[in-house]
Amino acid sequence: MASAASIAQNTGRELAVIWRQDEHCQCRLRDLIDYDGVLIEDDNADLMRRYAAVEYNYMEVEPNSCFAAPILEDAERYEGQDIYVRSAYSLQGPHVDFNDEQSFLRQLEVASPVQDLIAQVRHPNQLAAHIRAMSAVDFEHLPYEAAANWPTERHTELMEWRRKSQPARFMDRIDQIFEQGDAQTFFVAADHPDTYASLHTRYGDRMVCLKRDLFDRSPRQLQYALADLILLTAADRFLASTYSSFSDIAQRLAPWGRPIEKSGIDF
Repeated sequence: MASAASIAQNTGRELAVIWRQDEHCQCRLRDLIDYDGVLIEDDNADLMRRYAAVEYNYMEVEPNSCFAAPILEDAERYEGQDIYVRSAYSLQGPHVDFNDEQSFLRQLEVASPVQDLIAQVRHPNQLAAHIRAMSAVDFEHLPYEAAANWPTERHTELMEWRRKSQPARFMDRIDQIFEQGDAQTFFVAADHPDTYASLHTRYGDRMVCLKRDLFDRSPRQLQYALADLILLTAADRFLASTYSSFSDIAQRLAPWGRPIEKSGIDF
């Protein structure tokens, strides 16, 4: 959305967000943020796709994908015409500006149910950790973890990074930070209840988290996820999971220059 907003702004267009619930994301956009822009949640989106002057599909496993193709590289050719983009990734091209993206992201306001969840947890914290470890053979029966969501080579890469973001790796690094006296407590967001249980057994009240019993893609769980994301930004330093867009966006929303360490690279 942020990269599309940048393209729209820099090519004299209006951003229309198409947001339809599916097995990957079962919530509505306004379950998460108080969005006042153009939002389409019904089959009118199909008409927009049909009558757009050009379509870009970044979804790699779908027919006619053009993943990472520059959007409107030849902008004059489509001047004054509608553009349709389908993507789960940041858009690329000459009209995408990082500062525009940051401005768009930082002006978004989280919905009140998410604000209520954030208020339940002590923050800010000296340290935050995001442990994204669940993608593995044991979880590929879940539609949002299925191998078919990625090209073979990208799935192989994903699995390799998930092996490098297991809880034990994070705990070793947290132990080091505690021993050095650089933090006394930390906030953690994780993708499986066993991870929280292991951390609580080891650290007790030195660990804080947003407690829940949901680990799916339901509307309520996604509100928990956004609250986790905001809480990850409210820490002096960050232990991130490499190859996780969730970790990436948490760092982008944090104060500029916050120290970050990435699993499998820095620890």
